[in-house]
This record gives sequence, C-alpha cells and structure tokens, in this order.
Amino acid sequence: MKMLEMKSDVIYRCIGPDFTNGILACGYMSKPTKKKSQYNFVIDYYSCFLLLSGSGYYIADNGVKTPIRPGDFVQRIPGVCHSTDIIPDGNWLEFFISFGRTTYDYLRSLGLLPTDTPVLKVNFNDTYIKMYSNLLQQLKEASDSQLPYMLLKAQEAVLSILQNIRHDTSNNALKETMDEACRLLASDLNKDIPLKDVATAINMSYESFRKHFTKHVGLSPLRYRIEQKMKYAKLLLLSGVSIKETAILTGYCDTYSFTKQFTRSTGISPGRFKE
Repeated sequence: MKMLEMKSDVIYRCIGPDFTNGILACGYMSKPTKKKSQYNFVIDYYSCFLLLSGSGYYIADNGVKTPIRPGDFVQRIPGVCHSTDIIPDGNWLEFFISFGRTTYDYLRSLGLLPTDTPVLKVNFNDTYIKMYSNLLQQLKEASDSQLPYMLLKAQEAVLSILQNIRHDTSNNALKETMDEACRLLASDLNKDIPLKDVATAINMSYESFRKHFTKHVGLSPLRYRIEQKMKYAKLLLLSGVSIKETAILTGYCDTYSFTKQFTRSTGISPGRFKE
C-alpha cells in the first residue's frame, strides 16, 4: 500500500543581501522517496532539523553511519560534508530551522551548539510541535523589519530543544543495536511488524531484546511502536487527513480499533484532536 505523502510547508527569508549570513528559514519538510536523500551535501550556513516521523541515516564524511529516528535532532554544520540517507517508506517528516553563518559562529563561540555530535537524541513532545508551527507562521507573516526579532526566536527554538538532550550511558555496541531496533520499530507504520522479527533482525533473542530495549529506551518495544504510530497519526490528523484514512495509514484494520488506541494513548479522541 502506498503511503500518503505529507505536504511540505516551508518559508525562506533573508536579512539583507547576503544569503550565507542572512538566511532565515524553517518549516515542515516531507521526504517520502529515496530521491529526497542528500549525498555529499555541503552548505555555507547552519541548518538543523528535528525528525518527527520516518527514519534514515546520517553519514559523516568519513563514512560512519548513524541511524536517525523520530526524536533525533540533526545538525548540518557549515562547510562539513555529509549525507542523509532516507528510508523510503513515505513516513519521513522533519521540521528544519536554518540561519546564517555569523549567527552560527556566535552561538558556537559561546559553546551553545554541540557541533562535535551532529545527531543528538532529545526528549521532545507536542509543545515543540506547537512552538515550531508558531515560528513557521510568524516568519511567514513577518515584515522585513521584523526579521531580526524572528532570528532571535529561531535561535530560541534551537537552543530550547538542545536543553533536552538525552544522555545515554550504555555501551556503544548495545546503543547502536538499540538505535537500529528503534529505527525498525519506527518504520513501515502501516504494516504489522512482529516484534520477534525485529529481535531476529538485530541478532537477539526476543526476551533479551525486550529486556535491553525497555532499559535503553524506557518503553517496551510494543509501547514504543504504538507511540510512534500515535505521533504519526497526530501529524496526519493535523494535516487534514480523515480519521478513517489515518487508521489505515497507521496499520489499524478499522476506525474503531484506531480510535480506541488513540484515545487510550493521548487521553482525547481523534475527532476532538482534529478540532
């Protein structure tokens, strides 16, 4: 079944004539196909994105691959060559923020941007979605004279999420294995993926997988997958997709089963959420 392509909603502005130092942009970017991957990519300004749904890989210039999954914050450092490889399941949706090189240099001089780690695990919730949506709308409506103030808001949005970096103390090998499990559990949300198949894919017994995953993530594998489905469902509903189609796109056999799970997970029915 073909996944619904969520529409991108972005705005690009510029403070003054110098694009490298004056760019100010943000928005929701959908990347449903492999063609949307970016290989050997270099930009002269700073950009970052929070992955809301979907999965893929960040590939450093030295070839090291880091899985990207929902909740990951990815930084594109000026002048640094890298690639982002999209898993083409139709789920990829990011919110990005870009600002100029001089702003980046200033924040870096203060030690506010952890540029040695391009992919960061963060704790994010619906409040960030609201903050980003407000930033997007305000930047669309801002006059040219208001853009310097919008630049401050963009910096605030980036720094606020960096305050919620998750620090993982597990060993690197296990961490990489659990990250891959998270990527698998966050993919193909319209399909039924047996948890034992995920355990097999990462070369673990199911019981060992369930134990380590719960300790590493703080949720059981089943609960994590449900949470990914519900996050994706919220994005679909907010973009105007019907409850019936959202149920199908998140792998539920009927609207009743989806509505029951959505209400249990969020405390509100899909209909109320859309309103």
